[in-house]
Amino acid sequence: MPENKDLKRLVRGRMAATGERYTEALAQILMRAPLTPLPGWTMMGDRAADYEFGLVRSDTEAQDRRVARLRLRADVGRARGFGTMAQRIAATEFAGARLGFRGAIRTHAVDWAYLWLRVDGEHGVLAFDNGQERAPRGTRDWTEAEVVLDVAEQAVAISFGLLLVGGGAVDLAEVSLRQVDPSVPVTGGNAGPDLPSAPQNLDFAALG
Repeated sequence: MPENKDLKRLVRGRMAATGERYTEALAQILMRAPLTPLPGWTMMGDRAADYEFGLVRSDTEAQDRRVARLRLRADVGRARGFGTMAQRIAATEFAGARLGFRGAIRTHAVDWAYLWLRVDGEHGVLAFDNGQERAPRGTRDWTEAEVVLDVAEQAVAISFGLLLVGGGAVDLAEVSLRQVDPSVPVTGGNAGPDLPSAPQNLDFAALG
């Protein structure tokens, strides 16, 4: 995927004008670029009010894709948690299937950022993966990201989104949520112990 050369040019121009380091100049440009609201998505996280997201409107972005950006707000002095742009849908369409959530992500001076996917049952979380072990840190150019989970028959809801931990910004493009072939390995496990599908030893015949 092509690098954003226009953005780099703007950053170097600001560095020359202000004397800032590259990461400082980049942060100033990213935190102030206008964003267009994105219907259907909502902000979540333990410090949700510290973050914002939207469609990038700057002409420095690649024109062959729509790019959403999740970032720490410019008026927040120090990152103290995480934010996520997210959606929650009914599990009906995907019950019993293997589900993949994927997209292209690009990071700018982040602690870490990645896609996440969660499957919920009536009494809690059935499966979850936020990709922390394989998430990019710092500043990284476009890379493919994917989380894959099994959706249990008893699932009632599916939540998914883009997660940003700490400061900086992360961009997202080419997003899809779809059923994948069972041969595709899952990236995360069940959130709790596997449960039997039927009652066990009701007649007390089995002994330890």
